[in-house]
Amino acid sequence: MNLLYLTIIVPLLSFLIQVCFGRQIQSINVKLIGISTIFIVGLITIFSCIDFSTNTVPDMTLVYTRNLWTWFSVGDFEVPISLTLDGLSLTFLVLISFFGLLISIFAACYLKSREDIYTFYAYSNLLITSMLTVVLVDNLFVMLLGWEGVSISTYLLIGIYYKQARNGYAAVKAFVMMHLTDIFLIIGIFLLYQTVETLKISEILFKAHNDLAIDSDIIFWITIMLFLGAMSKSALFPMHTWFTETTLAPMPAVALLQSSTVILAGVYLVLRLSNLFMMSSDTLYIMLLFASLTIIFASSIALVQNDIKRIITYINLAQISYLFFAFSTQSWNLSLNCLINYSVTSTLLILASAILLKQCQGERDISKIGGLLKSNPILYAIFLIIMLSLSAFPYISASFYIKGDIIWRLMAQDSLMAGTIGLLGVLLSSLGIWRIIFLVFHHTHKIDHIIKIKTINYFPIFILLIFTTALFIYFPLPIQGIIPIAHLDTQEQLPFRILLSAVTILSLVIAYILYGHLNSEVHEILNTPMVKFLGRLCKSNWRFDFVLNNIFVKPYIYLADFLKKDPLAIWDNWIMWGIKKINSYIVSLENGQIRWYMVSMVIGSIIILMLLIFI
Repeated sequence: MNLLYLTIIVPLLSFLIQVCFGRQIQSINVKLIGISTIFIVGLITIFSCIDFSTNTVPDMTLVYTRNLWTWFSVGDFEVPISLTLDGLSLTFLVLISFFGLLISIFAACYLKSREDIYTFYAYSNLLITSMLTVVLVDNLFVMLLGWEGVSISTYLLIGIYYKQARNGYAAVKAFVMMHLTDIFLIIGIFLLYQTVETLKISEILFKAHNDLAIDSDIIFWITIMLFLGAMSKSALFPMHTWFTETTLAPMPAVALLQSSTVILAGVYLVLRLSNLFMMSSDTLYIMLLFASLTIIFASSIALVQNDIKRIITYINLAQISYLFFAFSTQSWNLSLNCLINYSVTSTLLILASAILLKQCQGERDISKIGGLLKSNPILYAIFLIIMLSLSAFPYISASFYIKGDIIWRLMAQDSLMAGTIGLLGVLLSSLGIWRIIFLVFHHTHKIDHIIKIKTINYFPIFILLIFTTALFIYFPLPIQGIIPIAHLDTQEQLPFRILLSAVTILSLVIAYILYGHLNSEVHEILNTPMVKFLGRLCKSNWRFDFVLNNIFVKPYIYLADFLKKDPLAIWDNWIMWGIKKINSYIVSLENGQIRWYMVSMVIGSIIILMLLIFI
């Protein structure tokens, strides 16, 4: 564990080397540097896991702290730079290094452009550095450095193709949207320091538990500010717009942004401060509300998109919400298993879609692709396995148990509406994947030339496929004593599991009717005015961008144009005009005649006497 600081230093040095000298280094060397960097981080992670397990004492919580130096101090306020490793941060360290290594290997086979290669590996190393800073530090003020580094890395990765104006605007939009909620995070940190007079996370949790009342006003405002701060990184509605803009990045960058790094930042903040969030039931209810809106919003839009990158993006967006369903029911250990399952499934979906795009020469419209079953049965099988995971296929997929337990716990706590939305999300997400499978692999062959994909491209995918099965549920995570562990009552859960299985089977039936064998009766239903209206509404993203543009963007542009004309200068001009007029009138009185001077002296004397008498 003494080498823990190298997990941050090594990718940071790699980023600096590739930014400064990447254009002069050959592409193969850039790939080797990028992969070797994450491999070294992975080795240090393995050594840390071995060291952690050998030093762990039963019924005790092991916390390793490495003090590096004091950043600055003002009076009694001191900000130390120190790294802390416990079971939770070790879990996230394993996730980041594991998925980072797989995506780096995939990118080496996928990316061909020399400029894309060095920019991707440089910016991805900066993102890994920022994420590990968030995970390993024990001070909220220092965490802000990594937090802002994640935003900057997201901006850089989305804007890799910055010469295209659309990509530049998307990168700026993502950067702005992330920083809008960062304001709330900073306010929450200020409130915490004002209340408990420390920013060290372990001390915050201890003092809050002893000194603050459950469901008090200050607890509500602290937790709601922290949750709003985490919303943008977690891409919950309505702060999801940066998440959809990631589709303009290369597919390996999309995998990093959507599945294994940026999303982990917001989730880690909530998990790390889970004991604090448990003290505010109102904040947990607000989490539940936003998660429900996100599921309905994202899963419905995914059904009508034709761009495969946008389809998988909205499907992944819907899956994130199940994490916050688990948070709202205080199933913190279950949420961590859900996070692992989400990272595996979303990364699989993105990498499989990347191979599909490469095979179809960059064609992203699934309506223009068809009949790929014969040319690539391996990819077809991969998409089927992904579908089984997303649809929570009974007793085979890990998500059947994880999502099932989350939705069951919602219903057990009388959140029937949220539980129904959870089941609806499973159904709609399954339909989204079935739609891809039927339109891309079945029907008429529409692509003339299919590019053959090398087997090495499938290597990361084959590894991840193993973790989607029910063999890998409820990992023995070292979180005892760090986050609260809720015990789920599994009595009378069998009828619910039958219901969840029925939803999975129903998705197959509906998908076959809509996409496999569309008959005339179904075609007439789809052409009804109500269905067409709903389709247009979903295709336009629920008119969210239109509302956002009219409420925020247009008033801002109007105000900017108004201020551009400098309205204060207009008042200055009027004042100067008035002074000039008065001055010209006074000057006209200077005519050289003595009687005018005598009269002005008399009038002035009278005014002075009046002031002396009456004041």
